[in-house]
Amino acid sequence: MAGKICNDATDYFQQLAKMSADLDHEAIDQYAEMIFSAWRDDHSVFVFGNGGSAYTASHHVTDYVKTAAVDGQKRLKALSMVDNLGLLTAVGNDISYDDTLRYPLASFAQPGDIAEAISCSGNSPNVVAACEWAKQHGMTVVALTGFSGGRIADLADLHINVASENYGVIEDLHLSVGHVIAQTLHRRVNEFAAAGAAG
Repeated sequence: MAGKICNDATDYFQQLAKMSADLDHEAIDQYAEMIFSAWRDDHSVFVFGNGGSAYTASHHVTDYVKTAAVDGQKRLKALSMVDNLGLLTAVGNDISYDDTLRYPLASFAQPGDIAEAISCSGNSPNVVAACEWAKQHGMTVVALTGFSGGRIADLADLHINVASENYGVIEDLHLSVGHVIAQTLHRRVNEFAAAGAAG
């Protein structure tokens, strides 16, 4: 197993607590505001990653669309680029695995949309390729990384880094970022709707 591992439960949760405290909370709040702006302005959010981060991408989208929903208000247009197994394997087999995320992104994304890249190492070639495409086509790139951020840190307009070498800790906190975003979006949409009703 790459990366560091914990000795026991106490060690793991001590690492988790330290990394949670060290996270850039202002950057997370900034991302939440970007997501609210995307909702308000009818832009889309595309989320992607590999392995455990692929499941984190799906989890984030579930929360951005369902958990953040407010009755009577439009929902955020958020899509996971990893949920179509047929497309992923077709692109991987017929073109290149490095294109598995860029290809569907290029099919759906528009300038002004958000690309949320999740990668513990920050160096996965298919994630890097998708971020490069996003930058070249007027998208905002948000990177959630671990370790030192890797290559996608330099491509990101906003970088949220869990500076750990423990994959479990990194992935736990990436999930937490998604929960913060979804709950903040729900609050912001409620406030927006209340302001509209009051006006």
